[in-house]
Amino acid sequence: MDNNQIEQKVRNFLLDEMMKDEVKNISNDDILMLDSIEQVEMRVFLEEEFSIVLDNQTEPFTTITQIIQIIHNN
Repeated sequence: MDNNQIEQKVRNFLLDEMMKDEVKNISNDDILMLDSIEQVEMRVFLEEEFSIVLDNQTEPFTTITQIIQIIHNN
């Protein structure tokens, strides 16, 4: 899966499931400002959607670019 496909899936999740409308207008390097509950929701989404296993040492998700890198690294 290429970066554009991953980005679109992440953005759709943020828009549809987390109701983060600001995602429409941010760059991949803008800070997402996810609270602790949203961090958990993102972790579950990534593990289920991309069939990856994230350990407890994974840093908090801050940008879409960072999320894409985490997916590629797992």
